[in-house]
Amino acid sequence: MAIYYKVYQNNRKDSPTKGKWYGRAAMLETDTTDDLAKAIQEKCTVNEADVLAVIKSLISEMTRSLQNSHRVKLPGFGTFKLGLRTKPADERDKFGVANIKDVHVLFSPELKREQNGTRTRTFINGARVKAFSSLAAEKGENISDDNAGDNAGSGSGSGGNTSAGGTNA
Repeated sequence: MAIYYKVYQNNRKDSPTKGKWYGRAAMLETDTTDDLAKAIQEKCTVNEADVLAVIKSLISEMTRSLQNSHRVKLPGFGTFKLGLRTKPADERDKFGVANIKDVHVLFSPELKREQNGTRTRTFINGARVKAFSSLAAEKGENISDDNAGDNAGSGSGSGGNTSAGGTNA
């Protein structure tokens, strides 16, 4: 199990980092609520239909809470809240609903502090990071980062393995 990355070059015209290379997470597949419900069903006594009903109800209740300006915290998971993207107003009393350009959901995974002071976030604790090209090598396939199916503008990258903490394996 690993988080794969692809390397891409910044080609933005006026960027001060034009021509520099960066990493971007590579998604291999998309898991749906049906996929998750099937996996959850296999790990507990609740059937798939009940799991789906709970997920649908959770989404409905979270939507209601968020749209009532509440933060939603799911212990062991993380916190959701709504954010705004706005246009400025010249004066405080001139700012109104017309200045709001976008409403979006913000998510912050739960942060745990260990006794030794180490902080870890849900979903990434113990994660390993590998170059996408290493996946092809593991499978004995001859694919490069360039044609890996991501629209990120990938280029070739190093084949190093890194843990989420930033150390090489």
